[in-house]
Amino acid sequence: MLETSEFINLVAGPAQRSYLDHHIFASVTIAQAILESGWGKYIPVDPATQRSSYNLFGIKGVGPAGSVRIASQEVENGQTITRVSEFKAYFNFQQSIDDHAQFLLQPKYKQVITASDPFAAAHALETAGYATDPSYAEKLSNLVRTHNLTRFDLVEPAVPAVPPWKLDIGKRALNEGLLTDPEWLTKLDEPMPTWAVLTVALRVLDKARGIP
Repeated sequence: MLETSEFINLVAGPAQRSYLDHHIFASVTIAQAILESGWGKYIPVDPATQRSSYNLFGIKGVGPAGSVRIASQEVENGQTITRVSEFKAYFNFQQSIDDHAQFLLQPKYKQVITASDPFAAAHALETAGYATDPSYAEKLSNLVRTHNLTRFDLVEPAVPAVPPWKLDIGKRALNEGLLTDPEWLTKLDEPMPTWAVLTVALRVLDKARGIP
């Protein structure tokens, strides 16, 4: 098992780079990685080759580096059975964190993206049903405070991919319901196709008419 500072240093850089693309607080991403991987202890490892999957969040399926199959013993109807689960494998932690961030771009997690601070983002994760643990937000917040993870939120790109004022407009539009998918925040400088313009215009009309 990695030392706490060593684990944080391993995932901090990828979390910061992911923030620049996906706008999820690096401190929250690091806290989730700590909580869900048990400080790296529960990252799935191929039992035959001992190759790490770099899967920080226990995401199942097939990843860029294939998958890792893990057998576990479970008790069902009083009998012990063996279940085999397939977990995504990545080539590095950056791919794992980016894949997790992509998952959080679902519309139901938009309050995580638009949160004003990491503690509000942690609460938004719990409210959106990300985890079944009723203390999930509290645990994330405690990790952020205990390990001063907010220091990793102070990151700016050398050349901002999207100017801050445009990002503020995008987040407001997301909060107001004019945009329904957080992924639009990564495309604010791209030309908008006609169908997208019409979609936003229709959303404005719907809101003016009181249609949810």
